[in-house]
Amino acid sequence: MGNSIITISREYGSGGREIGEKLAKRLGVEFYDKEIITMLAKESGLSEEVVRSWAEKDVSAFFYGINAARGIIPIPDRIFGARRTVLNELADKGSCVIVGSCSDYILKDRDNLWKFFIYAPMDFRKKRVAEVYGEDLATYPNLLKRKDEERRDYYSHFTSYKFGDYKNYDACFNSAIGIDNVVDLIEYMVKKG
Repeated sequence: MGNSIITISREYGSGGREIGEKLAKRLGVEFYDKEIITMLAKESGLSEEVVRSWAEKDVSAFFYGINAARGIIPIPDRIFGARRTVLNELADKGSCVIVGSCSDYILKDRDNLWKFFIYAPMDFRKKRVAEVYGEDLATYPNLLKRKDEERRDYYSHFTSYKFGDYKNYDACFNSAIGIDNVVDLIEYMVKKG
């Protein structure tokens, strides 16, 4: 396997985080997901609460215009700058699995990079979100759509890639085939590659 950086991008509720965590355990490498928020806060000088609330949100051109006129770097740009620094530091440490954070784009020039995208049918995702996160989709029927739009908009704002476009990944997996099956497939690719 050598020194491999594995990135996992995912649709909300598809199980990408669980896949990444299981994969990291199997490979015996570091796993990074939610703890990146703490690292981004430290690097950017912002509070964890601010970073968490802006971590995957795109902002309007109007908001950017107001900040630019005042000579202020918008919060999303500060966080993305910190994201570049943090992700490169994590990748420099050695093999790891990184979920989200535009890691597939930020680390794209590394030779040892694997990029995977996890998706699933809407019914599968709704069931997972209700079971795993306890979200009441009857109360928030547009939750998945909104989360996907936030990720897509943020990703397209900060990268030159289209979120979920198969051409940007080494492989895309439908997690409805089973979380462990997807982990098996990625593990096989990384170990044989």
